[in-house]
Amino acid sequence: MDPTQDQVSPNGGAVAPRGLVYAALVTALLPFALLVHRFDFLCDDAFITFRYSRNLADGLGLVYNPPHLEAPVEGYSEFLWAGLMGLGMKIGVGPEVLSRLLSVLAGALMVTGLVRGIARRYSDAPFAVHASALLLGSAPPLAVWSTGGMATMPTAALAVALFLTVHRAPSKDWRGRALVLGLIAAALTLMRADAALLVALVLSPPILVGLVRRNGHQWRPAMAAAGTGALVFFGHMAWRLVTYGDWVPNTARVKLGFSGAAAGRGFDYVVSAWLSMPGLGLMTLAALAGAWAGRRRVGAAEAIGVVALVVGGTAYAISSGGDFMCFARFLVPVIPFAVLGSAGALAWLEHRSRASAALVGVGGAALSVLAAFDVHAVPESTRLAFHFRHNQTLMRVKRSASEVEQWQNMAGRAGYWAEVGRALAQHAPPGSSLVYGAVGAIGYHSNLFIHDRNGLVTREVAMRPAHAQLRSPGHDKVVPADFFMRYNPTFVDAGLCAAKAFPPRAKAGARLEVLGEGERPGSVLWVERP
Repeated sequence: MDPTQDQVSPNGGAVAPRGLVYAALVTALLPFALLVHRFDFLCDDAFITFRYSRNLADGLGLVYNPPHLEAPVEGYSEFLWAGLMGLGMKIGVGPEVLSRLLSVLAGALMVTGLVRGIARRYSDAPFAVHASALLLGSAPPLAVWSTGGMATMPTAALAVALFLTVHRAPSKDWRGRALVLGLIAAALTLMRADAALLVALVLSPPILVGLVRRNGHQWRPAMAAAGTGALVFFGHMAWRLVTYGDWVPNTARVKLGFSGAAAGRGFDYVVSAWLSMPGLGLMTLAALAGAWAGRRRVGAAEAIGVVALVVGGTAYAISSGGDFMCFARFLVPVIPFAVLGSAGALAWLEHRSRASAALVGVGGAALSVLAAFDVHAVPESTRLAFHFRHNQTLMRVKRSASEVEQWQNMAGRAGYWAEVGRALAQHAPPGSSLVYGAVGAIGYHSNLFIHDRNGLVTREVAMRPAHAQLRSPGHDKVVPADFFMRYNPTFVDAGLCAAKAFPPRAKAGARLEVLGEGERPGSVLWVERP
């Protein structure tokens, strides 16, 4: 069968003018770079993976606590990312630097590839191309999670690369494309524990449409890549079962699971993101309309794929119960495809009114990017109606719906816990153990044996039933320090304070002592004994 039959190439195979592509890249990459610089940070959870990576580089394997003291627990969700960070450590590049470099590079490549793809598809609608580029480059979640230390952006970038590759103009060399697709699918499957869903959402439409239209050059490479992804997925699952004694990561065990309570909180999570950044919600709706409007231009498989990724990715964020971190981390893989679908809607609009297309694009971008500066189009009272961080208070006494405040909170606390960890590494006796809740930076820098109150790296906590009352996502099974008393921990808490402020007021009556000086002049490291 002719590989071009029943398969539409982007914009009829047209090549976008270089001037349009370069100008659109500037439109996207300039705000993206400025926002990345503004939000550059490392979150505490990244340091959990970093500790696994360091132990891997040191020859202990992918473990958190020493394997001779505790059975291995998979307290990370990013297998390939952990391996890359371990490789970096092996050659002398720390994860604090390498994670940022790789993540920013992934974000820049994703933005570049998607803008070029949009320009090729809609070269006859330059206003739509520029508006889409602006929507992409000014979306705060993409910039925020281009740092942070986690594999969020590399995961999204691989999903976009898989999508753009499988929907390239048809070629008779489907085997070569199948090889490339298989490599991308394998990397995406290993990058995050839940990324196999993205592989399925990307590859299912070209497989189904190709089979219906009997176009082997469409469905065969996608099917081969899906087979590779499935082989890697189940192979990794078998390795996990042998290594950790469980078929899912411990990070999945600590969550509510797919339940009504999780879905309710996840719904609040998504709606809260849309109210904080209304442009994201508008893009989601525009993507569905744009996929329908542009189906003849881009082909049925691509149009269906956009809808599947936008709807499926959003549904996953809802069903999984959401995430406590700032700026809608779980929606990051959805945003690029929402922009791609929106480009079709903007192109349709431009053919009727250029001014309207430009206005809608700029307005949508503004409604999203304002949140990066803590300016909101929707009143806080409305946003608080969908508050999902149930047990968490931020800088203000009352609950806050501000994503900037949550980012500041996360960045500040990770820095503080890193200081505590370094002080513990300097002053704690060898072989000490600590009971703590946020086990990322404090565990990475102290290298003490850690009992995790939240359960991410402690299996017996993760296997407990969730609390009856909803808490912030990821904190559904937290236990008090007393839970670990049977293990005779050395410390049940630790922190820093000014020497003249010791003991901390909040710790009145506790068995506190000063263990040594902190990094900052006049500060001391205090610990609480059982």
